[in-house]
Amino acid sequence: MKPFFVVIMVFAVLSLFSFSASFAAGRSVAGASDATGQSAGSLSEVASPASSKGSTLHGVDDERFRPSISVSKVKPEIVFQIVRESLLTYSFPGSNYFMLNLHTTEKFDPSSLNPASISVNLKYFRNGKLTGQELLKGKFVKANSDNPPTTPSTILRWKSDQTQWATQCTNSTDCYCQIDVSVYDTLLSEEGAKLDGDRDGAPGGNYYHRFFRGMSTP
Repeated sequence: MKPFFVVIMVFAVLSLFSFSASFAAGRSVAGASDATGQSAGSLSEVASPASSKGSTLHGVDDERFRPSISVSKVKPEIVFQIVRESLLTYSFPGSNYFMLNLHTTEKFDPSSLNPASISVNLKYFRNGKLTGQELLKGKFVKANSDNPPTTPSTILRWKSDQTQWATQCTNSTDCYCQIDVSVYDTLLSEEGAKLDGDRDGAPGGNYYHRFFRGMSTP
């Protein structure tokens, strides 16, 4: 009876030990599971597109980590230039003169105009030979008026005094006139910029243009 009783006692002790070990292991696994669940939840909150502003398919693109780039808008500077010119010839009894129209990129300052702002040199050719020349006189005027300009404008008008050349340049098939116009960089824009007459993109430099009038111009 004693051996059998000993076996029963050993079996009972082993069963109790096994049950205690299993219970402890279960609690360890549950604790580990809880801890893992919390960690996974934290990682999920960081990487989840739903919880991350500006997230992308390949990862988080949080606005807080984006470089700050400031692109300033620079208004391009418009250089004060003469961009188009025309010379009209008026020739009829009692009225013989030239009218010069110069178109500018910006409005000019009327107070910067004076007789020395411009020179108009006429040369007369007959049969290809220079036979006469004159530095024409005139003045800056308003549109449809002989009065000087008083308000800024993008059209600069110059009217010559009465001259015989307005008729003589075109009264024969063997003659013509060459008219050289120079406008000096003392002319200012409404904003005070000097005329870029030579069109190099920088303020300063005189403007020059050559016109021809006649029936046998070169």
